[in-house]
Amino acid sequence: MKKILYPVIACAAAAALILVAALMLPDMVSEVPEIPENQTARPTDALRENVSFIEVRARGGGSTLLYLEDPGYFALETECLEQIRCISGQYKTGFSREEQDAMKQNGTYVAMYFPVSTTFVTSYIVDGSPKEILADEAVFFLDLEDWSGNMIVMRLGDGCGVWDTSRDRGELRDLVDPILLELRARMGDD
Repeated sequence: MKKILYPVIACAAAAALILVAALMLPDMVSEVPEIPENQTARPTDALRENVSFIEVRARGGGSTLLYLEDPGYFALETECLEQIRCISGQYKTGFSREEQDAMKQNGTYVAMYFPVSTTFVTSYIVDGSPKEILADEAVFFLDLEDWSGNMIVMRLGDGCGVWDTSRDRGELRDLVDPILLELRARMGDD
């Protein structure tokens, strides 16, 4: 009887784990945003699924996708994470996916995309503790005229939070300027 009981228990436990994984996996993996035709993905010219990447987009034109192995990725990622760490307040507003997409079409920005929701610890103190923000996308606009120059839009699924950072955008601008110059040169050649 014991010879049969242990394999039956093991099979039941394995089946339970598979069922739990099947139910949880769709919630853990967020959708990867669609890439418009005017974007350039480097180095493969194809969007990679389930991989973090950074998008740099020029106002009115194309964008470049940077992956971990691309030159400049690490410095840009470090500065974006520092911008998030320096979040010092929250705006009492939000944007729908459509509103944010319209803002992206009309602005220059840097966006970080994460294949799974990621928790960020900020310097914004709420109830005596640093505020933690869960997000799968962070957008750093560089030239929106009607909004603060230090605004960060953090998105999780269809919801978003709009945050203010105490960190100046000068370093971020310096890092993306060569990429934007390359994009504008390519757009002029089209």
